Amino acid sequence: AAIGGYLVKGLERNVAERKIPIFVNADVKDIHTDNGVVDGVKVQIQGEKAKNIKAKAVIVTTGGYGASKEILAKYRPDLKDYVTTNSKGTTGDGIALVEKLGGQIIDMDKVQIHPTVNQEKGILIGEAVRGEGAILVDDEGNRFVNEMDTRDKVSAAINALPKKRAYLIFDQGVRSRATAIEFYAKQGYVKEGKTVADLAKTIKVPKANLEKAVANWNKAVESKQDSEFNRTTAIEHTLSTPNYYAIQIAPGVHYSMGGVKINTNTEVLNKDNQPIKGLYVAGELVGGLHGDNRIGGNSVADIVIFGRQAGQQAAAFVKAQ
Repeated sequence: AAIGGYLVKGLERNVAERKIPIFVNADVKDIHTDNGVVDGVKVQIQGEKAKNIKAKAVIVTTGGYGASKEILAKYRPDLKDYVTTNSKGTTGDGIALVEKLGGQIIDMDKVQIHPTVNQEKGILIGEAVRGEGAILVDDEGNRFVNEMDTRDKVSAAINALPKKRAYLIFDQGVRSRATAIEFYAKQGYVKEGKTVADLAKTIKVPKANLEKAVANWNKAVESKQDSEFNRTTAIEHTLSTPNYYAIQIAPGVHYSMGGVKINTNTEVLNKDNQPIKGLYVAGELVGGLHGDNRIGGNSVADIVIFGRQAGQQAAAFVKAQ
């Protein structure tokens, strides 16, 4: 969230400096072509009558489909009832517009779920909490997975539990190092105990098990060897600084790897793998860049690199006309 906010503020500042007009609540209904070359869009702004806008090139950057129950039901019915970390607008509209024009759509069944999501509001509890030393325990107070394994594997381990949920357990040390926890606390997600036993009582897990899980983890940190789950990442800090905290989590839909097929110029490819002239896309609505399971951080690289490329290529295309 911090990285996204940082990038968006910078982009907004640049847009304002260049006096580029922005239209909000603008619902693009169609992308128009003339002799196979994109030449504008049909758009409904603020609910008014739809109008046609001419353009010598169009860039689509409308995101993925993690908040579309319809698309998930079609391609990944096993995920249709999951909460999502995505905004309400992440519904694959741009993918549908491009597909309507004959653009090639790929990998739509490849959807990443994030293992640690608050289920009430779909707020993602970031990797930094585990990265600073938090452990995951089940309803019995026992560790059950290498917390720093890939998102798909940790999610699968949580889903294999009877109630398909778990608790992040951490101490004041983790809370001091992972500043996002203060935001989670304000939202009311963080449960607290003066001791591990107090925390166990608060979240209703067996006291002896939770105390043993924390004690075993602390021994693993001291010996630099997690013999239970072979975790080697983020094993620097013991959980020994009061107070102690827990956040209940379960997996949620986080990122869609499927979408529009492009070439390295960010041009949309049709069913014959030929570019649709004047149509460029970037961001999460692109398919095929991340394979089965995106690595954390790679979406930012994807957005920055291919977003810039789309702008440069569209500008070059317009100048050449």
